[in-house]
Amino acid sequence: MIAIRGVLSEMNRPNSVFSLEYWKVDGTYGEKKRLALRRSGNDLSDRKKMNNSGTLKLVDLSSGVPIELYIDFLVGFNGVEINHEL
Repeated sequence: MIAIRGVLSEMNRPNSVFSLEYWKVDGTYGEKKRLALRRSGNDLSDRKKMNNSGTLKLVDLSSGVPIELYIDFLVGFNGVEINHEL
């Protein structure tokens, strides 16, 4: 099990590529294998926006498609269960 703050820290590392498991807004389960954070060039600004909105702005590296996921809906990171309480 990994704490959500550890997940966010790992995602923010330069050149980080990761997989996520999550619940969709409609209640169905989703999984993406090769993701990276979309970056604007200003890491501090990106982190503040992420924290304020509660969403992750990501890009699927397999298809190049940008996606957004709610942080609170994440359940797995690189095959490890996420604990939102820690």
